[in-house]
Amino acid sequence: MRRHFISNIPRVGVPPGRDLAVDALRGFAILLVVLGHSIAVATDLRGADPKTLMFSIHRFIYLFHMPLLFLISGYVLFGKKLRPWDRAMRLLVPFFAWLPLYYLMNRYLLGWQVPFTEVLKNLFKSPLIAPGPLWFLPTLFLCSVALIPAAFLKSEFKWPEEATLAATLVVLNLIRLNVLGFMQVKYFFLFFAVGYLAAKYRRTLDGLHKKHVNAGLAAISALFLFGFTGLFYMGRLDPSAFPVTLWMLFSDPLGWIIRYSMAFLGIAFSIALVRALKTPVARKTLAWFGLVTMDIYVVHGITIRATFGTTGWVGLLISFLCGVFLSLAVSLLLLRQSEVTAMLFLGIRPRARTSSGVAPVTSAPSMPVGAMALDEEGTGIDGDGAEGSGRHFEPDDEPTLW
Repeated sequence: MRRHFISNIPRVGVPPGRDLAVDALRGFAILLVVLGHSIAVATDLRGADPKTLMFSIHRFIYLFHMPLLFLISGYVLFGKKLRPWDRAMRLLVPFFAWLPLYYLMNRYLLGWQVPFTEVLKNLFKSPLIAPGPLWFLPTLFLCSVALIPAAFLKSEFKWPEEATLAATLVVLNLIRLNVLGFMQVKYFFLFFAVGYLAAKYRRTLDGLHKKHVNAGLAAISALFLFGFTGLFYMGRLDPSAFPVTLWMLFSDPLGWIIRYSMAFLGIAFSIALVRALKTPVARKTLAWFGLVTMDIYVVHGITIRATFGTTGWVGLLISFLCGVFLSLAVSLLLLRQSEVTAMLFLGIRPRARTSSGVAPVTSAPSMPVGAMALDEEGTGIDGDGAEGSGRHFEPDDEPTLW
């Protein structure tokens, strides 16, 4: 049993060639997600003084943490064959599996009086598609499907992907639907597409001089922090406001520019922070969290509520720790121990076997040095995957959301 459990824990650097920098960046992102939601549990943001530190941190995180997740998602999909059915199994099956559990939490712990049938109807009627953080899953599915025209036209007709992605963004904003992720995809697809193109041009980015990159990231980070301070105290930042569409360029051009520019500056700030990590332990710790993002994401909306009645900074700490580690305990001890629960709640498909044992796999593209690659010296390869477990998962099927 112990060997069976250990074999299902993802390992940093497996398979060989897996990019530590990408995993570390998304590990950083998922921790920001939990922190942002924990703040909302620890304090009443609607009634909070906007000048308090906790409120400021919440606004700061929400400027860029979800755009960062979508950018990474697009990055790791470059060069992969896009199969809508596989993406649906990965993202939509867990979405519908978790939906009743989140409903029960909201009904009996938070006092919701909305019938479950009404929640199901609202999936196709309201942009507030689901309780908890589940909205991300169908939105990411739509972003993935929206990549298909660019990949097809590039393969069949050599059309530039940049033009197709730009046209796709316009078409998405022309769609009048605002349900089941359509409202969010109109905003987040730009980050997704930029990540996809960053992977396409990774060799060019890799050729940039490291000192110039570091200096540029430092300058951008300073601009981001200065911009946040000024715009926050001017009351110009509301990163939770939706919808955000291209038509804001005509109705509120300054608001549109602020929303996107601060998100991209925040992404560069995140890259700079991860690059600045000098110890192998810190890098590998973040990278490991990057391997279990789905485990944390789908469970943490429930576990962050285990604050035992505490509020304020103590409540925030308890909520955050429960959101990360209690979520991992639920996933590693329960959900990953069965192929059925792993598929339903985490979107993990069992790895196919061949006559020689386990089917070969390929790893995602490496993150370019020019973008955010880290000095890998001393990190090494940790473990040998799920060898001898009796059940094998594709590394690409590890629940990393991307």
